[in-house]
Amino acid sequence: MMFPAVYYLLVVAISFLFVLVIMPSVIRVAQQYQLFDDHTLSRKDHGYGIPRLGGVAFFISIVLTSLFLIAKDATAMPMYELYAAGTIMFMAGLKDDLSGMRCRSKLAVQAIVSLIITVPGNIRITNLHGVFNISQLSYLESVFFSAFVIMFIINSFNLIDGIDGLAGTLGVIACGAFAYYFMLAGEVSLAKLALSAAAALLAFLGYNYSPSKVFMGDCGSLVLGLICAVFAIKFIAINEASSFYSIHAAPAFAVAVLIVPTFDTLSVIAIRIANKKSPFKPDRNHIHHRLLRLGLSHIQTTSILAAVNIVFIALAFVLKEADNQLLLLLFAGIFIVLNACLTLVLHLKTKQAFPAGNLIS
Repeated sequence: MMFPAVYYLLVVAISFLFVLVIMPSVIRVAQQYQLFDDHTLSRKDHGYGIPRLGGVAFFISIVLTSLFLIAKDATAMPMYELYAAGTIMFMAGLKDDLSGMRCRSKLAVQAIVSLIITVPGNIRITNLHGVFNISQLSYLESVFFSAFVIMFIINSFNLIDGIDGLAGTLGVIACGAFAYYFMLAGEVSLAKLALSAAAALLAFLGYNYSPSKVFMGDCGSLVLGLICAVFAIKFIAINEASSFYSIHAAPAFAVAVLIVPTFDTLSVIAIRIANKKSPFKPDRNHIHHRLLRLGLSHIQTTSILAAVNIVFIALAFVLKEADNQLLLLLFAGIFIVLNACLTLVLHLKTKQAFPAGNLIS
């Protein structure tokens, strides 16, 4: 039997190579059948002729790598449920990429996928660790709250996938952070699954950084969100069950790992509701859109947001023994201040007068 380190290297190498081998064919087929991103939408920042099916290579790479190197020792992971949920999510995203899908239909599919993960898969948040003065959750509370969290994270990655390299880079950071902890905690199957996702994303980014040759598409961003949601919940659960390498503020740490898509989604929803618009109506109020309006390039915007994400993870690690609720309030306060500073700079750049209450939005 090989040492885990050798297995980890094999997982990274094989997952990376799968994407490199598959992606050229995906791009060629997409170009042949003109499966391009819809550049006519007002929120798009790209020209015409860029395929949007990069998630196909990403998904196939993770599935094949897990079948070869993960499933054999996956006694602690409900792999059949993960395959089922991931495949359903991938097919829904592919349908949206190819012919479009109504928002309500996407949410319904996400709800089904989330319930597959939480009920037969039994991957659930069972304790809020004092957040909102709530600790242990009942089974039904745990199922519905966990399903809501999974759906929220899925949509967060779907919404943050708006410029070259951003969703993929944040995905590498998240999967890499979770993989490092899983390795320390001896969770070999989870570590290999996280490393597989990180390696596949790294290979994908070679095609996705500006000038982008392919986009992730919904078939990629929805699956990425699902995977990160599973990792976050398992991370919290492992910290509850283990006395080794445990992090007291595990829920807050998980939020820090997913900080940029999480708070971007919350702020955008808040802005839409404040403007009396549907929270599901697309717009250009995402943080990456606002950074682009400052004159930054895609790669500069991606680099800044990636750096912000890493700083939050480092801060959460330093304060890992702090109270969860206080740490989450600290994160929210910092992000609101950063958002307010960005709003101020944007208004100064355009020399528009505005009331102080608009700083947050």
